[in-house]
Amino acid sequence: MAGSTWTPPAIRYRSRVHFDELDPNGHLHNTRFALHVERATTAAFAAAGYDTETIAGRHPDLHYVVRAFQIEFHAPVTGAGDLTVRLHLAELGRTSATWTFHCGREPNATGTRTIVKVSADGRPQPWSQRLRDWHATLLHGPRSPES
Repeated sequence: MAGSTWTPPAIRYRSRVHFDELDPNGHLHNTRFALHVERATTAAFAAAGYDTETIAGRHPDLHYVVRAFQIEFHAPVTGAGDLTVRLHLAELGRTSATWTFHCGREPNATGTRTIVKVSADGRPQPWSQRLRDWHATLLHGPRSPES
């Protein structure tokens, strides 16, 4: 379609906020946002066909560590209920991937989360072609037959 611009897709995940995650003011405790972003990331891997249910024998792309987590709070999440987390793949490196995230509608919090694929001894390892193909779709959209 002429004149249109393509926007990288957001992965949307509804994460349940439970009563025990609230601080004395009834707001989602600041430390709990990381957990909800982690759940959204796990759901994204599962939606891409990775088995996120088992530990033994899991795909090597699921052996990663969090290198950085940055968050800025804009408004409190009040009460228990569903929290929408939107993920966008911002950058894919040889061994790392950086996601941006938005939590809530306003959004209530935004930030970035960088993961690094590692071997059993903790050394950085390159991502598989399978993961690169999935991420290429997230970064650039589906390829047309003529590309």
